[in-house]
Parts: sequence; structure tokens; C-alpha cells
Amino acid sequence: MTDTIMVGVDGKPEHRAALTWATERAVRDGARLELVFVIERSWGDASDQPGDLLVLAAKSLLDATRESALRIAERAPARSRALSGSQAHAAPRPSLNVSTRYLYGHVGTELAWASRDADLLVVGARSSADRERAFAGSLATRVAATAACSVAVVPHGWDRSGIGVVVGVDGQLSSEPAVSLAAEEAAALDEPLRIVCVGYEANPLLAGLVPERSLGDRRQRIVDAAAEAARELRPTIDVRADVVEASPSRGLVAAAEGHRMLVVGTHNRRSAKRIMLGSVSHDVLFNVRVPVVIARAHREVG
Repeated sequence: MTDTIMVGVDGKPEHRAALTWATERAVRDGARLELVFVIERSWGDASDQPGDLLVLAAKSLLDATRESALRIAERAPARSRALSGSQAHAAPRPSLNVSTRYLYGHVGTELAWASRDADLLVVGARSSADRERAFAGSLATRVAATAACSVAVVPHGWDRSGIGVVVGVDGQLSSEPAVSLAAEEAAALDEPLRIVCVGYEANPLLAGLVPERSLGDRRQRIVDAAAEAARELRPTIDVRADVVEASPSRGLVAAAEGHRMLVVGTHNRRSAKRIMLGSVSHDVLFNVRVPVVIARAHREVG
């Protein structure tokens, strides 16, 4: 259950899709929506507080964004929470509870810190212009790696198209919250859930040492176990389990095409290791064209 959805806003048109996605989800789930804007602090700035003009501009942007969220909520389809495995159904639209907050510092760090107060943090993906800059860092990947809660990355150009939810599994513990979140989402949408385990059947480094079918059999067991867990959690959803022969990131990107959402897990790294998102999740965020949720089991602090 998602009680607080936090959205990082910056006023850029290409990131409005994240606001729309988060607002519609908040309406559907009856969640509180919090809009957060970070006043960027320059590396050489010794001041602990932003200037008055910067604060005024931040509040103005947040007020305008709040009004936009309320307008989006008025047009959003109202669906009740999926409770006890029952199908989502039309319900009176609840009033949207929207709050705003501004922070001062470095954007990625401040959003990760603020995420301790949220169940889901939503950020926009980079624009195509940013992706073409050879060494440009990605705010979305940094936030997804360091946030204390699950993170949804909504790409510029998201258009609500597609049917169903896809979740990638690999047999690790990090897949469990991903399967759980994906099953809940499929139930809320009353749409199918596709569970995929992506990789190659034969490992060329182990040629002649490991039976060729062993890796493929293991992946089949992984998706079958995940499908069973999803059905236990939400018995009414239509679950499909597939083994995909491809590199993990490319296979997940391809599997996500035509769907509403891709869900993946992440290892809960600590300290300096948390600045790195897993290579597969990192590649997926750079290439997928549907919203991606990096699922965590619980809020992490520290």
C-alpha cells in the first residue's frame, strides 16, 4: 500500500510526465502527494540557507505545480485500492491531498534524504538532449541508487499506452519486493502480469563443464517460483512466466515494450557502494520508454 508519493519537480516541460504519472497514481490509491523542489546549491557556496529571491522563486514554482497536479487529478480516472485480491472498480474520486516542500543543496542528495518520508519517490527521466551529452550524469540513476524507498522513473514522452505490468527476476532476494509490487500494480490495474528471467542458456565461459540445459532450467524454476508467489499474493491476476534468451538489460527493455510499467529489484547496498545502481538497472533506465520502478522492500535510513 502506498500512502505517500513524493515527486521531484523542477519546472522542466520534459519532466511533466512524472507529475502526471504520480498524480494519477495518488488519485487511484488515495495516497498523499508531496511535491519537492531542490534549490540547487553551488559547490562553492558556503551559505547554509538560500537567498530570499531563490526561496520566492521556489515557492512560486511549487504553487504552480500544485495547481497543475490538482487539474490533473480532476481528469484522472478514479479507481479504488485493490483490496483482498478483488478487482479494481470505479469509485468516487477522492480529494487529492497535495503538500509542497523546498530543500536546499545538491539535487540527488536532497531527494534521497527526503525519500525517507515517502513510500514511493517519482522522478522524471532525462530528456533526449541530455542523453546525447557524452559524459552527462543521470539524476534518475543516482536517485534510484541512493533513495530510502522505491523509486519510479518516468521517461519524457510517457503517454499512458500499453497493457499489463512486467517484472524482471533473477532468483535473488532483491526480486521479492519487485514481484510483490508488480503483483499489486497488476491487481490495481486489473491487467496481466508478465514475469521474466533474462539471460543466456549457455555460459560460454563454462562450456563443457556445465550441462547446457542447467542454466535454462534454473531460470525456468526462478520464474515459476515468482509466478507462484504472485498468484498467492493476488489470486485473481493473470500471470505469465517467461524465460528470455538475451542480455539482461536488452531483454528487459524489449520485454517492457507495449506494457504500462517495468519493475525491477535492487540490492540494498550500503555506504559508498550505494552510489552505484546495478548495471542492469542502470542500462534499463537509460533505454526503456515506459515507467520503471526500482522496488525496495522497505524504507532504508542511512
